[in-house]
Amino acid sequence: MGLPRFRRPVGKSEPSSNLYVANCGPAVGLTLDTIEAVFGAYGQVKGVHLADESGTRVIVSYHEEKSAESALKALNRLACPELGGRSLHIQYSVPSVCQVAANETIPVSMEASELDIPGLYLIHDFISANEEEELLAAVDTMHWKELAKRRVQHYGYEFQYSTRNVNTNQYLGELPSFLSPVLEKMSLFQKLGYSEALLLDQLTVNEYPPGIDVVNDTIIRRASRRVSFTLRKVRKGPCECEFPEYCDSQKVKDN
Repeated sequence: MGLPRFRRPVGKSEPSSNLYVANCGPAVGLTLDTIEAVFGAYGQVKGVHLADESGTRVIVSYHEEKSAESALKALNRLACPELGGRSLHIQYSVPSVCQVAANETIPVSMEASELDIPGLYLIHDFISANEEEELLAAVDTMHWKELAKRRVQHYGYEFQYSTRNVNTNQYLGELPSFLSPVLEKMSLFQKLGYSEALLLDQLTVNEYPPGIDVVNDTIIRRASRRVSFTLRKVRKGPCECEFPEYCDSQKVKDN
């Protein structure tokens, strides 16, 4: 079985010895040791763990519930000088009990139609096995940036995990040449709406080592390295899409 995991609170959470702390973590320049030292002022800390792979949310576990209560009252929604002046958003959290052993599987969708999400396309074998090897060989010659649980590369613009956005004033240059075959294939698939008039200008490469993905509070073991390529068209100016409840940019603005 995997290590204990804690789920994100939904609605009003019941008191416990575990705190879910947002706007806090390695992705915003705060080490787990620093966080533990600050929260340790309110009682003995059992441990500090990443709440997810964003690096901006952590779980602080105390030995006693009253310690968690004291920390929540003292730090919630207040600027903390010892943590770079960041305003923390804190709730109680409880362990997630659903875990999957290494030899177990969960069902997955193999066709986009099974998900009923407008605009979503799933293209099997979009790149060949040889093209996959060439892409991996190319990125492995480039510089990786180390995050808490994975390595990343950014092209065009650097993705800012603290704001879930990019700084349009810091242009890194054109997309790498090893991506040209992928872009050419995309231009041939007209349903994607990709054309010369809509040039993609940002690429994030994520490398996830063997370990676990957490999907809907279920721990899934990843037996081998996984590398993902995410292509984007950077938006200039505020987002005014019709899905504010799902839009990271509008969520950040509202917060």
